[in-house]
Parts: sequence; C-alpha cells; structure tokens
Amino acid sequence: MLRCNLNFKNNFRCGISFLEVLLSVLIGSIIVLILVMNLYNSSKILTQIQSKDEVISESSFAILRIEQELRQCGYKNMLLASDKNSDPGVVINENSIFFNLDLDNIPNETFPEGDGNYERVGYYVSNGFLMRYVNGNTEPMNPPDVYVSALGALRGRIEEGNFIEDASGDIVRISIDISSPEKTHIEKYIKLRNI
Repeated sequence: MLRCNLNFKNNFRCGISFLEVLLSVLIGSIIVLILVMNLYNSSKILTQIQSKDEVISESSFAILRIEQELRQCGYKNMLLASDKNSDPGVVINENSIFFNLDLDNIPNETFPEGDGNYERVGYYVSNGFLMRYVNGNTEPMNPPDVYVSALGALRGRIEEGNFIEDASGDIVRISIDISSPEKTHIEKYIKLRNI
C-alpha cells in the first residue's frame, strides 16, 4: 500500500479515494435533481398561468361582445324600417338574456345605418357553453376546455352608487361564472342606450 505524506505537495500523487468519488457523485446528483425539480415546477406553474390567462381572455371577449350588442339593442335605421317603433325587447330569464338588434347596423355601402329590421339575439348557458343565438342559429362563445357554469343578467338602475333591480331600468348587470379550468367570476354593468 502506498503511503502518502500529509504535505500539500504530495496529496495529489496518491489520487482520490473511492469514498471521495462516491461523495462527489452523490452531491452532484443531488444538485442535478434539485435543478430538474425546479425546472419541472416552473413549467407547471407557467402552464397554469397561461391557462388562466386564456380563460380571462376568452371571457373578456364574450363579455365585450355581449356589451357591444346589448348597448345597441333597440336601435334600428328608421329611414329603412317598415315599422317605425323602436323596441329593445330585453327579456331576462335564468341563465339567459334575449333582445332585439338591427345586426346590419355596421356601416356598409348598402346600409350605412342598418337595414331597419330587427334580429332576435340572445345569450344563454348550455352544457358548459356560453351560446349566442341569432334568429334560430346558435354558436358557442367559449372554447371546449372552458366550462361556463352560469350567466346572470339583471335589469335595474343605479341610485346613489348602488345597483337596484328594476324591470324598467336602463342598466343591465351581466355576470359570467366559469368553473373550469380555473374558477373565475366576471361582472359588467351595461347602459342601454335606446330605452
């Protein structure tokens, strides 16, 4: 067996022992394992944040579309309308809202102010989907991985900063509850312009 002096110069001549190699491998493995676990947890958290961001983005789009159409309910081009009565026709039921809207009121060459005819437009929840209804045709407003559990609508007015339920009011409070992938509640107050 080789004898080593305890001098600093001679320590490297003897080499390293099996125990030192084993300890180095163990410490290196622990460091690599910690780094891999941190990377995995970071990617998992990033995925959760992205899915929540997608839910909020999709929900905001749906609320924005409802808001734009609800603000315009009751409007129609009176110059082209055969019936000169304006009627928003807002009907609110549990998990649904329906109203009259001149959908062709987006300016174009043929009808710059709408065609003067109402379409029946509505929003309701069915099997986890927020559905948009237009004259018998329906389309989902949310992606399949987002489960909408409720659509709430109340008509009322604002008095001293508080919302008071009133069937003849000019404010509609819309709320959407999403239960999957992340529990979210979105609420919006919309002023009806054509009441």
